[in-house]
Amino acid sequence: MVRLSIDHGRVERLKQMRRDLWDYRQVDHIPIVIWPTWTFGHSLREQLERGDIQFEVNVQIIEKCVRIIPDDYIPFARITLGYMTIATMFGMEVYWSSDPSQPPGAKGHMIQDMREVYGLKLPGMEAGLLPENLRRLRHHAAHLPADVSLTGIDAGGPLNTCKDLLGTELLYAAFYEDPQAFHHLLNLATELQLRIYREIVAAAGGIDRMTDIDFDPAWAPEKYKSFVSDDVCATIGPGTFKEFSRPYNDRLFQPWGSGLLHNCGPHPCKQAYLGHHPKLKGLSLSYKYSRQEFPELREVFAGWGILHVLLDNESTPEAMLEAFRHMMETLAPDVVGIPICFVDDTWRDEDVTTLYWEMRKISDEYASNLHWLG
Repeated sequence: MVRLSIDHGRVERLKQMRRDLWDYRQVDHIPIVIWPTWTFGHSLREQLERGDIQFEVNVQIIEKCVRIIPDDYIPFARITLGYMTIATMFGMEVYWSSDPSQPPGAKGHMIQDMREVYGLKLPGMEAGLLPENLRRLRHHAAHLPADVSLTGIDAGGPLNTCKDLLGTELLYAAFYEDPQAFHHLLNLATELQLRIYREIVAAAGGIDRMTDIDFDPAWAPEKYKSFVSDDVCATIGPGTFKEFSRPYNDRLFQPWGSGLLHNCGPHPCKQAYLGHHPKLKGLSLSYKYSRQEFPELREVFAGWGILHVLLDNESTPEAMLEAFRHMMETLAPDVVGIPICFVDDTWRDEDVTTLYWEMRKISDEYASNLHWLG
């Protein structure tokens, strides 16, 4: 067991604050989430390909965050080999660019004709990259204190899996030209992801050990642990979303309750989001690709929703502060927006600490302007 200087009482206090916040019970500020991408001399490719390096970097990230983030930090370890695990389970290869700092993807696509989907078999849990993902989850769970939450493995979502298998041209054609085959493939992808999620939860030691069931490192309360990625819905209309996306997302939400849907943006299907069963709790989205729709998202999620707003393209403190103020001005008083601030190796320790306190000024103001339950 790695020894880390984590204050258990503080972690529990911060978790209770998140529970209150997600239920729109009054808190004194909106939490500032820092998502470090520090490398400690190891490229992203090294971290993804070697589990020992990923574990070592995760430990160093936690140690540094405990030291330099003044408040709101709930320790987490991110476990991932890249987003394409499910594609590899169907037999697809991993594609790496020549840049070791770039994440991998799935190489090409394996289905050339929609009739081929009927020949696909449901992969076993021993297929592709899944066993290594599970091994890393078990290792992190066994060697890190219980106060460190674990992420899921970035499994994507049913439509995301279909995009990997079909490629974009066949994917969009199939919506109209062969919907029956498309539904067959979606059923297969959804059933596989359900089985994967059960294996992930078991490997982590239970859903309560996890930030959520997928890649988001920001801790979600126990009744909102579900998380499904659906970036494809940024490019389809509401009718297509209701038929080909929402029913399959629902099947992934149902075993664990409500949670978040990830779509960087834009959101042409936003009016259909709350039709999920169970009712969708909110979104994980990118500020850059979603900010123009904040007024409409405020109407959709008023008094209920949580927006995890990824500041992944805002590389300076000034840009993050400007983004957070815009969030407050367009989402308050009706919707909680939590900033997720990406910081990389170019940031000095003191810059991260200063960013937190500057963001906190906006956070305090934001909380004071929200309509709380009761």
